[in-house]
Amino acid sequence: MSRDLAEYVRKGLSALTGKVNTLAAQLAATDAKNQLLEKIMASAPRSITQEIDKIQGRRIMYNLNGVQDFSIADDGRRGQPINFLVSQDGPFVMTHFPMAAWIPTQPTTATNRGLWRPVCPYPLPTQASGGAAPNNLNEDIISISYELIDGGSQRNFQNLPTPPVLSTPMNMVPLPVPTLWTPNSTIQFHPTYNRILFNNQIVAPTQGQLVVALPGYRIVNM
Repeated sequence: MSRDLAEYVRKGLSALTGKVNTLAAQLAATDAKNQLLEKIMASAPRSITQEIDKIQGRRIMYNLNGVQDFSIADDGRRGQPINFLVSQDGPFVMTHFPMAAWIPTQPTTATNRGLWRPVCPYPLPTQASGGAAPNNLNEDIISISYELIDGGSQRNFQNLPTPPVLSTPMNMVPLPVPTLWTPNSTIQFHPTYNRILFNNQIVAPTQGQLVVALPGYRIVNM
């Protein structure tokens, strides 16, 4: 190999080595930036939904259900709490506002006994079930407000009993954010019976059963 050719090859290798070193430095700088970005993203606050989605376990559709008997004597009174115990198998995620309905239970001859009724005082079609003259309307209605309480910490989730912001079978109302309840926690639904109207014109009820469901899903470790 001539001296001129050897010198040309040496200079070419030197230039290539410089370019490789420059590229390696650029890659190292890019990697450092990526690592810094990952740290920033890892420390950034996550949404409630993202936090819940990170919990390991199988998602199972589930409603927490509770019941309470009441009578005309409870008109205008704050009732006893309806307690919901979250299973120790995993947390419960409440996704919608509570769903509440009631059924007349006594006397056994009550015209609307066993017929599901809304707990809202608004003029819903299901509140009218026909009847005798002159009004042709059997009004068996209860109007409630309620409090939702964390039974373990006695933390009330609103400053005053809230009006009946409730889901219905025809309209499930989503919560602003999903609410996570930890295993073994106790949820309390505390109703106030603002008005009880047993005005059936055939055989009016004397007692009913309030049924409350907290819609959502369970997270179960398999």
